[in-house]
Amino acid sequence: DPDAQWSRHWDGRWRLVLFDVPMEQHVHRGRLRRYLHARGFGCLQGSVWVTPDPVAGEREILAGGKVDVKSLLLLEARPCAGERDEEIVAGGWNFERINQFYFRHIEILDQHPDGPLHDVTAARRLQRWAAQEREAWLAAVRVDPLLPKRLLPEDYPGCQAWRRRTEVMRRAGEQLQTFRE
Repeated sequence: DPDAQWSRHWDGRWRLVLFDVPMEQHVHRGRLRRYLHARGFGCLQGSVWVTPDPVAGEREILAGGKVDVKSLLLLEARPCAGERDEEIVAGGWNFERINQFYFRHIEILDQHPDGPLHDVTAARRLQRWAAQEREAWLAAVRVDPLLPKRLLPEDYPGCQAWRRRTEVMRRAGEQLQTFRE
């Protein structure tokens, strides 16, 4: 639920995962990076990842038990040298790319075939559009960390896309009621 994600409380602390995996273990390093990315962490540097969310379960998952601080370290931090949260967000996540996915999704929402479904052709057209819309939405939310609202960039279109999506889906539901075979 994007609204729940965007509305969640943020305590102002960043959680960092820092690691140093030897070059010989590049498979493990790649697996760790994919895991962090999939969990919505932002990559500040190749081995420095950040999230606004608590990392209570990450220690066990990432370290598999005892943590060797020379190879893996999880920290809670606040900027202390004038860095702004906006800069951390811009450094950790590629919102230009994320925004492109939402703009593509909005384009597809704009192509919603309106009107009653008086025949199978119209119903199939709506069905094809719905499949495109779903894929575009999923593509957008797969790359979006769905950060708390106070961390979102000013030009972020995700909230607008979600509002538009719920409205268009309401209309599509009404359309389905008009289908006559």
